[in-house]
Amino acid sequence: MMLNERFETLWNYYETKLCWLDLHIKRLLAARAQPGAEDPLDQLRGLVVTEEEVTQLLERVPFHSEGTDLFAEQITVLESRLETISAGQREHIPLLALADACSLSSFEQNCLFLCLAVELDRKYEKLYGYLLDDITCKWPTPDLAMQLFCRTPAEKVFAWSSFAQRSKLDRLLLFREEDAADWKGSWLSRPLKLDERMMLYLTKPDEDGKALPLWMARSIPEQTLDPLLIGWEIQERLQALLGALDADMERAVFHLHGPSGAGKKHQLLHAFHRIGRSMLVVDMQRLIREDGFAKGVAQLRREAQLQRAVLCFDHWEACLSEEEGIVRRQAALLEELEQFPGCLAFLSERQWKPGRFLQSRLWFEHELAVPGEAERKQLWEALKETMPVSAEVDFGQLAGKFKLTPGQIKGAAARARQLAWQRAGGLPPAEPGNGAKPVSGGDLKPAGSDIMPVAAVTLEILHEACMSRIRHSLGNHAVRLTPRYSWSDLVLPEEPLQLLKQACNQVAYRHIVFGDWGFDRKLSYGKGVSVLFAGPPGTGKTMSAEVIAKELRLDIFKVDLSQVISKYIGETEKNLQKIFAEAKAANAILFFDEADALFGKRSDVKDSHDKYANMETAYLLQKMEEYDGISILATNLLQNFDEAFMRRMTYVIKFPFPDPEYREKIWRCQFPPDTPQSSDIDFPFLAAKLHIAGGGIKNVVLSAAFLAAAEETAVGMRHLIIAARHELRKTGKLLLKEDLGEYAYYEL
Repeated sequence: MMLNERFETLWNYYETKLCWLDLHIKRLLAARAQPGAEDPLDQLRGLVVTEEEVTQLLERVPFHSEGTDLFAEQITVLESRLETISAGQREHIPLLALADACSLSSFEQNCLFLCLAVELDRKYEKLYGYLLDDITCKWPTPDLAMQLFCRTPAEKVFAWSSFAQRSKLDRLLLFREEDAADWKGSWLSRPLKLDERMMLYLTKPDEDGKALPLWMARSIPEQTLDPLLIGWEIQERLQALLGALDADMERAVFHLHGPSGAGKKHQLLHAFHRIGRSMLVVDMQRLIREDGFAKGVAQLRREAQLQRAVLCFDHWEACLSEEEGIVRRQAALLEELEQFPGCLAFLSERQWKPGRFLQSRLWFEHELAVPGEAERKQLWEALKETMPVSAEVDFGQLAGKFKLTPGQIKGAAARARQLAWQRAGGLPPAEPGNGAKPVSGGDLKPAGSDIMPVAAVTLEILHEACMSRIRHSLGNHAVRLTPRYSWSDLVLPEEPLQLLKQACNQVAYRHIVFGDWGFDRKLSYGKGVSVLFAGPPGTGKTMSAEVIAKELRLDIFKVDLSQVISKYIGETEKNLQKIFAEAKAANAILFFDEADALFGKRSDVKDSHDKYANMETAYLLQKMEEYDGISILATNLLQNFDEAFMRRMTYVIKFPFPDPEYREKIWRCQFPPDTPQSSDIDFPFLAAKLHIAGGGIKNVVLSAAFLAAAEETAVGMRHLIIAARHELRKTGKLLLKEDLGEYAYYEL
């Protein structure tokens, strides 16, 4: 049926229904009529409503008999006409659709229309005021409803329960709180009012989504959803379940859990749209802390019944807090849902069990994890059409480095388009949503990208966009390093240098090995990269960690061991668990410097301290094997690590103390290009005579630069010799004059 035809049918029905209501009012007036003299209130015309004015308002009724029996016959004729209009069209007449959805009695249905009549024609304000003998009253009351629609005492007794607290009418009419609080009259004289949501539903059914609160949104099967690119196994399972449930559908509860953006809501939308069911999505992050929480719970239940929709609670993890107020509200909501006569769905980031609630329901649960490398690559390739990318971009490598959910990948692509616009000097396009999303408490809108960037999206932009999608609190447990070194800054022998590059390749090409070649399905754990750096202080271990981070464009965090090790039993394990969990969320490199303090050689158990120390080490081994990212351990004491620990290291890279050849290279590369250097600097001499590693050389060069800056001159040999003496004194070493030869005379 076309939209215009639907509205024509609706208003034809309502016009006939108004005539039907007029007959009921006229019959009530006829029953009240008593012979008497001229109306003494005639002089107050305009201030009060008289019976004569009421009669004039009712002149459009096409029946003129004053007999109440005749009114009954006329009402029956109109009811027959109403049935003819609504035949086969009940779903297009909101009043009838509501009655079917909520199993309303004919009396409850008549009460709703009694309230709606005031919104359709203002004459009923005067009519109700006259009938209630209170011109200030513009709405019907329970007493008036029973006078109009109850013909026998038995019907009135039945009608009483229709107005009780928590009755269907109480939920649907939603008395205005301010009026209910100030009402001083009797219960029978309490005004019955439709709220804005009900009025829109009954009059403009195609626009009713506009009246929804911000924390509620609906999705209807007619809406177009973004296609499913991955997760077809989950979709097939959901559709098979829905097909098998059939008549038991309304008793079902679906619980999907997984990280944010994993596609939980998207999967449900596709499954229910396929069978023609609407979904009402409630954002629990907002609702659980709303001031009007109790009223909101009543609203969401009513709305789900109005729409005959699946009631879906998104972000249910917001209700799993141990905060006392949240616990009480969650219990109140679940108690309300015990009586909800429809299908339910709960979407959360972690698994949840309802406990004593919803025991009579059919419970279905499924976890949605972060997709593997191959699926992530597929998602990136699908988004390639929405943004022009530069030739350097390899979506396979991007998928291997960033373990993002489908929602995060869409968000990263949108952010990349914005950055491309900004760097091209244009205005950024609006960021599209992740699949269907609520928009201002209305319908769920399908995502889309209307505006294309004017410049190509580079690899640097994509990395920045991916990092912007990652949320974590790893900074509370570790210090973020800013990588500044590159391969050209590393001065190492060939063997450790090649091992470092192999470690980078294991991350850069994991999408091929784990994705294309199928190793992801073969291995349940141990897919991360664990690297052990061993060597004396200052040999380049920290610098190498920064080079890896810069090469892979990943964040690197240096773990603060003082916040990890605890004297209390079990606390160290808790701290490690938090660190690895946050590192997984951050997709970051973990760098444990001076790792032998925490990862030392496991000892024989001689007392309780040895026992718990070994437990901490064993726990660390377990977490490192489970971690899919990069963990780097740096130690000065390789002999402290036992064979079991060494076996779990992907790479063991030894940093030797540099010989004169490598020391000279280190001396030369320590000077930035902009640093003024004197021609008297003798790099071969410094490398041969000063037995210090790269870290010490860096300190000497920096100290010499400050000496030269204070003298407003270029850095020369004198500054370097003076700085070297100070550096060696820190470790108890002396620089003898005979070692310095011709430079022995340099002093401050």
